[in-house]
Amino acid sequence: MHITIQKNYYSIFKQLLTLAWPIILAFIMQTSYNIVDIFWVGKLGATAIAAVSLAGTIFYVILAVGQIIGSGTVALVAQSFGAQLIDEANNVVKQSLLLASGIALFVCTLGFIFAGHIMMLLGGRGEVLIMSTAYLKIVFIGFFFQLLSFSINYAFRGAGDMITPMLIMFVATALNIILDPLLILGIGFFPRLEVQGAAIATAIAKCASFVVGCAILIKGKSSIQLKFFKKWILEARVVKTILRVGIPVGISYGLMALSGMTVFRIVAFFSEYAIAALGIGLRILQMASLPVVSIGIAATTIVGQSLGARDARKATQIGTTAMAFSTAIMVFFGIVFITNAQGLVSIFTKNTQVLQYGIQFLTIVSLYLVFVGITTSLTGVFRGAGYTLPPMFAGILKVCLLVVLALLFSQKLGMGVPGIWWAMFISYGIEMVTVVAWYVTGGWRKRGLALLSHLKPARM
Repeated sequence: MHITIQKNYYSIFKQLLTLAWPIILAFIMQTSYNIVDIFWVGKLGATAIAAVSLAGTIFYVILAVGQIIGSGTVALVAQSFGAQLIDEANNVVKQSLLLASGIALFVCTLGFIFAGHIMMLLGGRGEVLIMSTAYLKIVFIGFFFQLLSFSINYAFRGAGDMITPMLIMFVATALNIILDPLLILGIGFFPRLEVQGAAIATAIAKCASFVVGCAILIKGKSSIQLKFFKKWILEARVVKTILRVGIPVGISYGLMALSGMTVFRIVAFFSEYAIAALGIGLRILQMASLPVVSIGIAATTIVGQSLGARDARKATQIGTTAMAFSTAIMVFFGIVFITNAQGLVSIFTKNTQVLQYGIQFLTIVSLYLVFVGITTSLTGVFRGAGYTLPPMFAGILKVCLLVVLALLFSQKLGMGVPGIWWAMFISYGIEMVTVVAWYVTGGWRKRGLALLSHLKPARM
């Protein structure tokens, strides 16, 4: 019996690894959007870095909106595949794209119009405000296509196809890497557009990502196919289920955006060097988080398909394996951060003050990477079950603690910018404890087994 259990966990580990590696590569390429931007923008000085970093926090808002659609889509597609309801899975994809189109148009239009007000609210002043506003307006055009891409990429992942989203991201990343130096620095016959050039390169890449993904979806891949010329009508039963699963996830990412904006706003009180350091530090943190985010997405697919096939025991084993896998990865990155903080930050800047703040940030971050890993992997399990309320409530608690403690430590107790980093350590730790406690209760399994009944009771 013991040997059988060991084999089950080993099989799940291999399955997670097989599904996770293409996601890791895709996310490395996606994160390189920001890293490449920062690298080339860094040639323009600390003010330009601060502007792009400040505007970059809005990405989390778009991510929150995209997750509302994407999380509902991946859960329903995965469970439909597990239950062998392929036609239902295809219909979910069409409904997801319809929903995404309306939401993307609304959000991106508002973002374009009020870009300057948003940057001012986040603490942008002077040249930083001017540069960040110009950058953000252009990027919002690209965000429209990115929101549509969420539906496409998450549909493939729900079906267990992680390779196609990786290839789509490769095309977009290659475009961004090529266009960034040409448009930022004005190489050859290209105009020197500086910060705006970085935004244009990113927008073009995101548009290309959507076009390629849509073409593959129409052609048919992994049993997922978009019947483009059939009627496009929103169906309340599907949309309601997508939103019921996705809205808590969107709120969670919205809280992430809110906490990020709040931290930037508090850091802005000190100096633009601190803002630049935070922008660099977060991008390094994103790279370290990619493996565990990928494991979380892989867990979402396998848990969803397992519950669709009515195998709750395997779903639990997947959660335990994903949590252990993520912990090991984050311990490794924690050691790397502690021992190589100066070298990592100096890749992006040589400014002494930015280096000092950045080294402090990475040293403290290394202590709570395990918290991030466990929370991320278990969040993937909850999404696969379609029970997304626990991560949302844990996120609310984290944001409240982060804001209160960041202000208390940095200003009231006189700890300065490092106090903000310590506030992040405590708030992320409390979030992890909350998510683990909810996972152990096991109620998520019952919710997962009931998900498809909300979609189409006649087929259950």
